[in-house]
Amino acid sequence: MVLEANIVYLEEELKNQIERLELLQKYLKEHPCVSVYKRNIHGNEYFYKKYWKNGKSISEFLCRSKTAYQVKMKEIRQLNKKRLQAKQQIQVIKQSINALQRQLRIAKKAYRHV
Repeated sequence: MVLEANIVYLEEELKNQIERLELLQKYLKEHPCVSVYKRNIHGNEYFYKKYWKNGKSISEFLCRSKTAYQVKMKEIRQLNKKRLQAKQQIQVIKQSINALQRQLRIAKKAYRHV
């Protein structure tokens, strides 16, 4: 009876971890890593953001003034920081999934032998 409950718990926990992993991977797809570069055109400075989407490099105009650039860079840094945290969480979740799968295999094997 205890082994059955343990197996059910491990299966549920594994399912929850897989759902979390899928959500974080979806977040990473929807929020690509952004870099910023500056171009000088006829003596004027223009700032652009660059990121990858669907396998293509995309450049978009960001702003022209230094003050607007500083504000936008703060936002971009925060978004990139969140993205990095999501990547780190994905690594932890993948390790957790592997551990749960091993535990589940062991529990099922023990249940069959009882």
